Amino acid sequence: MVVLMALVFCALRLIWRGFSTADQPSYLETVVARSARNLAIPRKARLETNPWKSSPHVLQEARESFLDRCAVCHAPDGGGQTQDGRNLYPKAPDLRLPPTQNLTDGEIRYIIRNGVRLTGMPGWAKPHDEQGDDSWKLVLFIRSLRQLSVEEQQEQTSAMKSAHYAGSQSCQKCHAQIYEHWRKTPMANVVRDPREHPDAIIPDLATNSVAKFAKDDIALVYGSVWKQRYFTKRGDDYFPEPAQWDVTHRVWRPYFVAKGTDWWEPLYPPDNMQRPTGPTCDGCHSVDYNIQTKRVAEWNVGCEKCHGPGSEHVEHPSRGNILNPARMDYVAASDTCIQCHSQGRPLTNPIEGRYYDWPVGYHVGSNLRDFWQLEEHTLGETTFTHFPDGTAHKNRMQGNDFVQSVMYRRGVTCFSCHDVHGTDNYAQLRKPADQLCMDCHGPLSLNGPRTGTIEEHTHHKKGSAGSSCIACHMPKIETTIADVKVRAHTFAVSTPAMTDRYKIPNPCTTCHTDKTTAWAADTLRHWPERSPWRMQ
Repeated sequence: MVVLMALVFCALRLIWRGFSTADQPSYLETVVARSARNLAIPRKARLETNPWKSSPHVLQEARESFLDRCAVCHAPDGGGQTQDGRNLYPKAPDLRLPPTQNLTDGEIRYIIRNGVRLTGMPGWAKPHDEQGDDSWKLVLFIRSLRQLSVEEQQEQTSAMKSAHYAGSQSCQKCHAQIYEHWRKTPMANVVRDPREHPDAIIPDLATNSVAKFAKDDIALVYGSVWKQRYFTKRGDDYFPEPAQWDVTHRVWRPYFVAKGTDWWEPLYPPDNMQRPTGPTCDGCHSVDYNIQTKRVAEWNVGCEKCHGPGSEHVEHPSRGNILNPARMDYVAASDTCIQCHSQGRPLTNPIEGRYYDWPVGYHVGSNLRDFWQLEEHTLGETTFTHFPDGTAHKNRMQGNDFVQSVMYRRGVTCFSCHDVHGTDNYAQLRKPADQLCMDCHGPLSLNGPRTGTIEEHTHHKKGSAGSSCIACHMPKIETTIADVKVRAHTFAVSTPAMTDRYKIPNPCTTCHTDKTTAWAADTLRHWPERSPWRMQ
């Protein structure tokens, strides 16, 4: 009788409240559903062992597969906090937690291949194609998502207090493949000593008619992608020579931070030899720049810039004695990059009598907001860093742009797109740009575009420059030197109307240089799937 009354009560409650997939399952439902799922896995499958071993190459391949097929529900980090994942019933599980991590490899693989009935989990088995089955590799990737245990968290806290910087070369022994990729990247070569690297100086110094200096004057060379600058050493400080090399145009140009072009400019004398690079540059182009000794643990963006001091990890490798931004929340993860890829100023200035242009005191794992304030902007104003809409027009502002984006608010991180360890793609992208965008923004996806084909969305021929995602959503409008531009990272589209009103370049007339903004605006008004209100 009691059981019957309970069932009647539950039925009435259900009729009263309804049954929405947005509801959280009760504890009882969760236990019953999970138990039913586990009991449905055959014993033979449960006991299978994974034929693959974890390696950087295997994990990278599995990550791409996970992002293609699984991340729409489980999120790139496995946490399940996506629009689809939150609206499933039962919810997409957090793959990082013990209910998944405590399953055997065989159990996880069975779920991947066969799905789970009465849930949104499909089966991904490939009948008659065992060779093309990557489910075992996916198991390894899911294992890599495991959160640190309480013991590992305590170990990490202790290690970060006692560990010292060991240098990137100390990582090579265990992470040879990653190290070999990284050492060829711009990050690993932004600062070079011409005595150690005779090929570091790109131009012929004899052609410099802007401000003469000799090879023996150059202590360090900065940059090689867009521009190259040359620093001389006086005492224990470095100072910038007054000429720089424009890599794109292959010409010499003056180098001097002019009046009104940076916040710190009025605080230093108008003379390069009185503007040391320690306060203005070196903190971002090195590991652990010490403002007292003016020394670095390592020049360039080394492994420990993003992973913290690694001496204890080198001696006793474990997940608990090294930092990994991939296991941090999206704010802390992106702050690892934003610390240097942003314009701002320290919360405390001056520091010991000097004004710094980088977040002094911040180390990965701490809160960047406790050390750094992004450059402020008032909507409608054009400043030396921003267009009136808040998009940057100056280089080194990827972070300022990105934190404004919808993608950032949805938990996307910098390394959702870039792999700082190195790839063969432009800007160290994980894939060519358009392929990367299509992972989340394929035709008719919930994230848009809401058209059947990309051509319908772009109104340009497939494969053309105008059909490229980044042509409109990441236009080259941010100056790095002269007329050389880098791409914006707000992912918003500047319309022709915004060009007319606020002088913000728009992708249409930037590409169609022979056309007017009136022509572009009229063309957009005739695109039937576009809201006219979004074109203002």
